[in-house]
Amino acid sequence: FDYNDLDLRLLPGVEVVVEWSDSVVFRVRVAATEPFDADRHRAQKERYVEQWLAQAGERVVRAGWDVYRNGRKLTYFKKPCAPADVQAKFILHVTPADPGVLPIARRRYGFDNLGFHFDWLRRPHRMQVADQCIAVVELPAYAIDRIRVGQWIANGNRTLWDAEFSVAGD
Repeated sequence: FDYNDLDLRLLPGVEVVVEWSDSVVFRVRVAATEPFDADRHRAQKERYVEQWLAQAGERVVRAGWDVYRNGRKLTYFKKPCAPADVQAKFILHVTPADPGVLPIARRRYGFDNLGFHFDWLRRPHRMQVADQCIAVVELPAYAIDRIRVGQWIANGNRTLWDAEFSVAGD
């Protein structure tokens, strides 16, 4: 089927009853009284993405993906986004202001490696809507000095894109 849980969430009269890591239960509140309007549904999905971006904070990176930061959250956003754009592993290296907060195994590197695959993120922290992709990750609670983001392909040890930014006043 060419639909996902986001398509169902945004149907008129549908609400989420409960959500688990691998499934979701919906309730239909009202019976459909008019035919399905694909254009209106697409516009509603686009508004949903706009709402996510409105909460994403300041754009800190414009590279292969745009990356926004709002407090302890990073939002990766790409438009246009094809299925191949979410296949490579995402780089997320967090350098703390105090290296002593790192786990002992990470101290010799000087940063926390919090890299992830798009599919590892639980919905709604990842979504593909039309030609747009969003991934939202939580940052550690410690004071942060710098963050490096990007995407990397293990086969060939190739970086697709990367960027680093300072986290002033964290």
